[in-house]
Amino acid sequence: MEPTRTFSKRVVDPLNSVAWFAMDAFWMCRLEWPAYVFAGLAVVTGVWLLALGWRGGRGRLYADLGLNCWIAMNTVWLVSDLNGHPTPLALAGPLAILGAVFLTAAVWRSQDVSRLRVRDR
Repeated sequence: MEPTRTFSKRVVDPLNSVAWFAMDAFWMCRLEWPAYVFAGLAVVTGVWLLALGWRGGRGRLYADLGLNCWIAMNTVWLVSDLNGHPTPLALAGPLAILGAVFLTAAVWRSQDVSRLRVRDR
């Protein structure tokens, strides 16, 4: 258990979720400037999570990198949609693939899944 600090991962992670939820809600309601504000907050708190967790082991790092790819992909989609443009798949597609790779690596590195791997016998 990490110590509770004012800006610990335990505080920033829920802030990221709230920002992301609000971004999607404002986007759904077509309220552009609040959607952009909360998209910015989701990006900032996502990067903040990455900075806070970079020493937490590869599993946490991969999970945070995957989360940041997902936030970036979602933000690209939001901006293009609110501006009446098709989603630029040349940008969003690689973000989706990279995010999936990072999240798969995070699952693979997790302690519960690693116990299922067959070791050299």
